[in-house]
Amino acid sequence: MNNVSDKKDRPNAFADRIAGFDDPSMGDERERDIILRAYTFGAVVSTYVFFALALIFAVLGAGMWSVLIVFGSMVTSIAVSAYCQRENVDFSMAMARVSPRRLIVGNIVGALFAIAWVGAIVFHISNGYPLIDVGMGASATFGAPTSAYTIAISAAFGFILALTIMTISRVRKIKQARAEAAAADSIEDED
Repeated sequence: MNNVSDKKDRPNAFADRIAGFDDPSMGDERERDIILRAYTFGAVVSTYVFFALALIFAVLGAGMWSVLIVFGSMVTSIAVSAYCQRENVDFSMAMARVSPRRLIVGNIVGALFAIAWVGAIVFHISNGYPLIDVGMGASATFGAPTSAYTIAISAAFGFILALTIMTISRVRKIKQARAEAAAADSIEDED
């Protein structure tokens, strides 16, 4: 085979090299499965660490800069989604099948971080100083308390809107998956 057909056969060859999938360190099938599950666990933990760092930075007075940390936490999701897309796997369909308990726990943890993070930023904006002043943030008042309320209300509205959109999308994907499964079953019955 030439290099052009290799790229068509393995759309994630570069990503696989970065992750070390073809490396001897992956071991046999059982070890590879455990290592891949460990990587997945590590990615989830690192996302929560990013959230915790954003919260810490907001509490210490660098709240608006912590937005960069929150954006950094999105890299894992973007990379996973892109990898799946290149392998023709519908990642949004897979996410629609997440167990309700895992979904609820994830949403609650995410909501608690978001509420605390926005609360720390709103406190800083409304009072002119952070919860714990270590000299990272501005000591001047950013504006009237009304602006702090506007941020808090906007954040709450944004969270509710995002949750509603995700729920609608999940319900649609579940219906689509059930329809595809039913169609596959009817094809098997005909054979």
